[in-house]
Amino acid sequence: MKTIAAILAGGTGSRAGESQPKQFLDMAGRTLLERTVDLFEQHPRIDEIIVVAHADHLARTEVLRTGGGYRKWRLTVPGGAERHLSTVAAVEACGNLDDAILLIHDAARPFTSPTLINHLLDTLDHADAAVPALPLRDTLLQTDNDNVKCALDRKIFQLAQTPQGFHLRSFRPAAIAAKTDANISVTDDCGLFLHYFPHAKIKIVEGEISNQKLTYPSDIEEFRNIFRKNCKKVL
Repeated sequence: MKTIAAILAGGTGSRAGESQPKQFLDMAGRTLLERTVDLFEQHPRIDEIIVVAHADHLARTEVLRTGGGYRKWRLTVPGGAERHLSTVAAVEACGNLDDAILLIHDAARPFTSPTLINHLLDTLDHADAAVPALPLRDTLLQTDNDNVKCALDRKIFQLAQTPQGFHLRSFRPAAIAAKTDANISVTDDCGLFLHYFPHAKIKIVEGEISNQKLTYPSDIEEFRNIFRKNCKKVL
């Protein structure tokens, strides 16, 4: 069975406060996108990589692909205005292939470990989907503007990460439905799948604290320092 990694890199980087999309930020000599693609390029159980890029930066992304000597990154496709539409683009790029696993990952998470990827793939042997998640450390508040309405039981919530894994045959109908659904509002692919298949068996895989997502300006230098330290270890 083929395993495809779809890297979603369609963001504009507005929350990171940069003049360019965060996927192009330099991380100790390589862009953030290249650092993330490298995780899957080097993993022995990944067969193909598809990058979904913002339409305005498609050419720039293709330069990275063609100049990077990649064997698995075979395609770059334009994403949509909403995150779920970028997921749809990734599914459509898989063509008519059914007997495959699709891992969908944020380009801004460059620290995913090979062990986590293995755990996701192993879990998909007996589940419809698999998602890494971490327990909440802090109390979760339900608010109304600046007022607290109630404190929720954090034991029943977890923080979702990516990559999230699906059987392409099962996930494709959800993606097709989402393409023309004007009322859908989801923030990740697990939520999209559940929206159309509420009884699907989605298993939690223990996430990793190190599997951080670059989101805010303060994250940029932190990520760069991690890569600088890792480069020194290699030398």
